Amino acid sequence: MRTAKLFVVVSLLVLLVSAAAQPMSLCGYRSPETSLTDARLSFSYQYFDDANTPAIDVSTGSVDFSFSRLRDTEAFAFVSWVDGHVGLTELLPSDWLGEGAATFRYYVAKAMPLYGFGGLRAITATGQTQLGLEIRSGFGYGRFFDVTPLAKAMTIHTNLRRSKAIRNVLSDAVLSEIAQTIGGMDVTGNITDAVAAIEASIETAVGVQLDARSLLMIEEIATGSELQRFCGFTAQVGMGYELLDPYGGTPGFVVALSTDMAYAPDPSGQLEGHLSFSGPFDLANENTLTGSFSYEAVISRSSAVEAMYALHRIKSAGLAPILTHSVTCDLLFGFVGVDVLLGVAAARTTGDLGWSIGLSVSAALDLL
Repeated sequence: MRTAKLFVVVSLLVLLVSAAAQPMSLCGYRSPETSLTDARLSFSYQYFDDANTPAIDVSTGSVDFSFSRLRDTEAFAFVSWVDGHVGLTELLPSDWLGEGAATFRYYVAKAMPLYGFGGLRAITATGQTQLGLEIRSGFGYGRFFDVTPLAKAMTIHTNLRRSKAIRNVLSDAVLSEIAQTIGGMDVTGNITDAVAAIEASIETAVGVQLDARSLLMIEEIATGSELQRFCGFTAQVGMGYELLDPYGGTPGFVVALSTDMAYAPDPSGQLEGHLSFSGPFDLANENTLTGSFSYEAVISRSSAVEAMYALHRIKSAGLAPILTHSVTCDLLFGFVGVDVLLGVAAARTTGDLGWSIGLSVSAALDLL
């Protein structure tokens, strides 16, 4: 638990410092429509067989994966996501934890982000007798916004200043103009006109003509799909019905509470969080709590860091709760033509004597 608290405190400090350094808030940008997709997969394994011992000494690993899809318009939104962890022993699954949901939202008013929702939620974990499946509906408040166009505009500005292509700082109005041009590329699809418009905005503001290298950099960033940033929050409450009880019990009605948030302190960073609490009407005696918090940041052109904390708490009727924590942190950086990945992972479940900690180091060299 101390590790989780330390991670949260460090993340908040990073956010405060980053926000203070940025002249313009990314989360103040508003896009007419948000469409974001993200998918991740990581694999680690440790194997060691000492010839002086009768059995394999170490043969464990894990697979972690996630997928999310968000489309948010003025009238409706569709959200789907899947998070999963599979522990491996001798290359076979030994424990697992997975959760996913698909939700459709309809906004009841344009003046405020109040919506009604309906969808499905599924969960599977070690110890369950079968897949848990629920149908849910209710009301919520909040909305997410794609701030990627402004993040790209800020990145273009930073690169131009770093290469000394421009010496003056672009105003917030010019950055917003560039962001609107980048955001409009999804509608018009005309890259040449968009780059020309961005060039004209910058040259008019600073009175300097951009060279070919700068224009190529602008086009690469404006059309690239690697950088995705979004902001916002939602909080919702609803009722559900178990189509499949995860522990083989009689299906019944459930109460469901959840909240999601996202914050981009600057173009290089993204913070995300999710909390979900659900159970039958006797919530104090039987409930499930899941949560995840992640922060990723691009440190430089050749280095990046990503950290994540996740928890899963199950309280079955008449039994003591089972709580699982997991913390991961990966650092990727390039050094003299070599790509190096440093990884740290820690996990603990109720009943364990302590934290299980894994360290990994990998390197790749491009010879051509």
